[in-house]
Amino acid sequence: MSRPRLFTYPISHYCVSAERMLAFKGIAFDRVRVPYDNRQELIGSTGQDYVPALVWEDQVIPWDGIADFVEEKVPTPTLYPDGQRALARALEHWGHQVVEERVWQAVVTKVPPVLADANERWVFEEMQTRARGPWKVLEARRPEFEKEMVRTLRMVEEMLAQRAWILGEPSLADFGIYGSISPLITVGDPIPPDLPRLASWAEAIARIPG
Repeated sequence: MSRPRLFTYPISHYCVSAERMLAFKGIAFDRVRVPYDNRQELIGSTGQDYVPALVWEDQVIPWDGIADFVEEKVPTPTLYPDGQRALARALEHWGHQVVEERVWQAVVTKVPPVLADANERWVFEEMQTRARGPWKVLEARRPEFEKEMVRTLRMVEEMLAQRAWILGEPSLADFGIYGSISPLITVGDPIPPDLPRLASWAEAIARIPG
């Protein structure tokens, strides 16, 4: 069998989640970086334009099917410990829909320096400006956004009060929420120092080899 290929983009929270799930499962894979401003290879290889996309032999698995697909292919270790599939999926969804938005608001204007080249940076800033408003306003509101982000991250800190993992063992909930805070890590910002359990948890997930 040929190695699976994961079409991915480093600032995408869904992509980071997918990468960590594959690593947790012990699945060796090749990353194919999709430029922010050019999705031709992605479309040609997968027939769609969204990342992450997993190519497994002759199958293309879109972002929302990756977790269940790899769970079927490699059942152990499971993404759904102790029969907590519904709860794990609900927390993953909360991470992507709520946590990520709070993090993204706080870091969006810090993203361009980590992109590959000037054209990618220009396209990123243009698209984010259209979606979110003037760049200078976003920068001026950063302190406000950072407070909202910390308030949300504190909820995750509280989930980890008596345990190393959100559901007691590693699960889809951990990888979804970790992906959702990953833009903070990608731009080089530390996790706030008053959230030590969150920081330790994030380090543990980042250390999973893969």
